[in-house]
Amino acid sequence: MTIGDTSRIELRYVEEASWGETPALPMRTLRAKSQSLDFAVRYAASEEFRADRQIADVAQVDAGAAGTVGMEISFGAADAFLEAALFGRFAAAAEVAGAGVTSTSVYGVTSGGGAFAAGHLVRGAGFTAAADNGLWRVTAASATEVTVAGTPLAVEASGADKTIKAVGFEGASGDVTATATGLASTALDFTTLGLKVGQWIAIGGAAAGQRFATAPNNGWARIAGIAAHVLTLDHRPQGWATDAGSGRTVRVFLGDVLRNGVEEISFSVERDHADIGQVLLFRGQMARLARLTVATGRILEASFDLVGKDAARGAASFGTGDPVPAGTAPVMNAVGNVVLVREGGGTAGIVRQMTVQIDNNLRELKAVGTLGNVGIGVGDAAVGGTLEAYFEDGALYDKYLAAADTTLAFVVAEAGQAYVVTLPRVKLAGGRIEAGSRNGDCVLRFELMGQRDPLTGASIQIDRLREFGS
Repeated sequence: MTIGDTSRIELRYVEEASWGETPALPMRTLRAKSQSLDFAVRYAASEEFRADRQIADVAQVDAGAAGTVGMEISFGAADAFLEAALFGRFAAAAEVAGAGVTSTSVYGVTSGGGAFAAGHLVRGAGFTAAADNGLWRVTAASATEVTVAGTPLAVEASGADKTIKAVGFEGASGDVTATATGLASTALDFTTLGLKVGQWIAIGGAAAGQRFATAPNNGWARIAGIAAHVLTLDHRPQGWATDAGSGRTVRVFLGDVLRNGVEEISFSVERDHADIGQVLLFRGQMARLARLTVATGRILEASFDLVGKDAARGAASFGTGDPVPAGTAPVMNAVGNVVLVREGGGTAGIVRQMTVQIDNNLRELKAVGTLGNVGIGVGDAAVGGTLEAYFEDGALYDKYLAAADTTLAFVVAEAGQAYVVTLPRVKLAGGRIEAGSRNGDCVLRFELMGQRDPLTGASIQIDRLREFGS
């Protein structure tokens, strides 16, 4: 007799086109560290009078498919669930699938090439020739062609998995300069690059000639304003200074932007007990609450509280075809992978722990004649979290006392890929200074209460940079 072991469990998921209906597509393997998915059936005992003091009957009256999935953060692993939690999609500046190479300087696309612009840095992926997967500067673009500088490409046919994506931009020699308030250019038109106000950028390429000579200028900043030849930045690196960029082809990297919205996204999630040949399927799963945790001495974590329609049991995957393997990016930790933490445009002090969460206030909809849920009601997107830092000065506490708005952002990166999580307008609430006993550290603790930010129209934003510093 074989008894199921938790060490043999695998979670998989597929996005649903219609709520509660599993599509005929392959499942995707989910990198999870814990789960509590269950189909909880509720019973009610009959209240009939009986002289023998026994219960006359027990009836099945309700059910719900819900639970929590815990994950360790690695690049790409939680993206689909982050989109579901924020009711939105990661939006790229320019990205096209189904590309080919029609000449040694031209990527050919069926449509969508017009989203690229001169100055974009484009990265190919999925091509057979290594050169076609390189990073190249765009010189011209049309609906069906994207032309890059020089002749670095190898001609090959188009394919569904062959993509080109804008991952940044690069100025001509001496064109991009650093001003007191951000970046400026003479030729490069910033308004053509698909940039967004509130978006984060990483300034500086790998080679010395692709970076500012003023070392502090090469780092992370946020876009506060966009004009043709002026890019206003806030949250600039400490030590920022003017730099003419003489003789430099300065590179700037950008990513995809996810903001909280109103698009309802649901999944069918299956739990495969591989050692005993049992598969449980949970349909219609939506993200009721998501929480990101950054704490000293720990791997970065995300948890998603899910609620859905119903459940089913089978002996094989409910997906069509072989499951899609999970990515293999290394997990991130709070020591080597937290690049920076910024509060109000400056440093947030010495942080011990942070959490960011979004509660979508979902509710289960019941109906006569249905075991399970007939729908999921959607409420407000309540953004919040916690911040814990060592007590060094009174700046943060003064903002708490004054009920002042501030911003909180942190960057986590690994192997040239990064996420930036931003609460663009937040209040520090529930503040306290802990100094309760001798031989200890004085610690500031705050609750975070997010609000809609007029600049971005969002309460939370996540930037995903597939590469930077190349």
